[in-house]
Amino acid sequence: MTKTRQTAKEYELLRKTIQKSEDVLSFDYALFKTATDVERQANEKLKKLREDDTKYIYNKAESRKGYRGQLHPRFYGDHFLSNADIIEQTRLFQLCRAMPKGAHLHIHFNANLLPNFLLDIAKTVPTMYMWSNVRLVDDQGNIDATAMDRCRIQFSVLSDEKVRDERGQRSVFDRSYKEGEVMKFETFLEQFGARYKTETVDKWLQDKLVFQEEEAYGLLQTSAGAWEKFNARTQMMKGLFNYRTAYIRYTKKCLEEFADDNIQYAEIRPNFMATNQVWRDDGTEKIDNHGIMELIIDAYHDFQNEHKQKVVKGLKIIYCTPRSFKPEQVETSLMECLEFKLTPKFSKFIAGYDLVGEEGKGRPLKDFRDQFIHFKKACQQAGQDIPFLFHCGETLDIGTETDGNLYDALLLGSKRIGHGFALPRHPYVMEQMKKQGVCVEVCPISNEILGLTPRISGHSVYNLLANNVHCTVSTDNGTLFRSRLSHDFYQVIAGKADMTLYGLRQLIEWSIEHSCMDDAERKYVFDSWKEMWARFCQQIVDGEFDHPESQSYAPDQGTDQAFPGKS
Repeated sequence: MTKTRQTAKEYELLRKTIQKSEDVLSFDYALFKTATDVERQANEKLKKLREDDTKYIYNKAESRKGYRGQLHPRFYGDHFLSNADIIEQTRLFQLCRAMPKGAHLHIHFNANLLPNFLLDIAKTVPTMYMWSNVRLVDDQGNIDATAMDRCRIQFSVLSDEKVRDERGQRSVFDRSYKEGEVMKFETFLEQFGARYKTETVDKWLQDKLVFQEEEAYGLLQTSAGAWEKFNARTQMMKGLFNYRTAYIRYTKKCLEEFADDNIQYAEIRPNFMATNQVWRDDGTEKIDNHGIMELIIDAYHDFQNEHKQKVVKGLKIIYCTPRSFKPEQVETSLMECLEFKLTPKFSKFIAGYDLVGEEGKGRPLKDFRDQFIHFKKACQQAGQDIPFLFHCGETLDIGTETDGNLYDALLLGSKRIGHGFALPRHPYVMEQMKKQGVCVEVCPISNEILGLTPRISGHSVYNLLANNVHCTVSTDNGTLFRSRLSHDFYQVIAGKADMTLYGLRQLIEWSIEHSCMDDAERKYVFDSWKEMWARFCQQIVDGEFDHPESQSYAPDQGTDQAFPGKS
């Protein structure tokens, strides 16, 4: 090998050349090149806010004690639930709250609000019942602390006839209680306060509905274990959500939440299945899937009559059904989805079709190959476009049927895929999806808490972005994680030291581009968003998010940093 002599200056020049070559390939480079002067100033402010948050908030927070007393300083990008108390103190989070976020494309509709909202409604409903899988007292009739921790609680509105003829009524605090026997929720609230002094009933119930730090990040916890807790919580949510009064109030509150979190458009995922149909408040009759569509659409129109599209510009519905269904059940659901698309009142609200539920427990997509192919032909014959928006790649498995769902999503022409965490492990599929314009609905906090990555910095989104795969940011099931879309954007910033304002803009623009809006709807939302974005960038430059402890910071007008603030 020929020896070469290289000076330090030459080395640094070559290093900068390599860095520049990488920068040009970066997912946010195009928007860096076309950025306005205000955006460039705002980007410098963004970096300063991050530094100030570290200095004035994270560095001042008390260290946490670990194994044998080892002290662990607080830091950006630690476990989300570990940092939740600090995140909302940061100026960067306030910036994320104010940021117009474009389209929110991955929201499970029954888990989008803080749990106290539905619990508070349930307290006012005389036909609301609850039950447990175990009694909550020991053989002596005293509170059983282990049962209180481990029990699985469910709710439902029930008619008097159903309670009498099918369920049986008994207190969960009775030594003779058997699984499935029901008690009135109002009675439970009274008896809980009289028997259990450790915590309030509201806190106990809310803790049952949301993940705790210790269970999400426990030494023995696995993705399967986290999903076990997740499924118990969705069962508990189901009965709090599935009756007419709660469903209508919940829908309106969701729309208000979208506006409050600066979301311009959303595609929600209700679960259309017989056991998820909505009850009338007295528990005597179910509202079918047509009726559920009516409830959502009417609530949306009522909301817009007051809201006047100030922030939220549009809403669509992704028809979802469980991946545990048999092929003939999926066939029925696909035909109903097409029927909804052909119904004039529903047509413009139907965005696409998806299967939901724990990917590793349900059937793989290939089990429904024939049904999906038939559906695509039926849509074509009807002159309709109903894209597939499949959950897939939400797994750590390698070489399994679950992992193989990515192949089927590609072959079936899925417009977007939900999660796609495993996609970087499939370079050929990833490249083909890029060519076909498939977008990945990334759900950072959900993937962390459900065991796919210990911290945000290990999330596959950064590998996807490094390969210029189009991605959007979503919450998935915010109720269970105590999060909203602002938190997920915050985490995306926290996991990448050189995440730029241009990168955030690119993620948002992709969300609008890959939505299921038609061209006219998309243009309206995008034009409205651009105006909001310009105002938002000016807010940053004007110092609305600056730390009060920090010296005033004003970047030079028209600053043109070497892209994009990397060392």
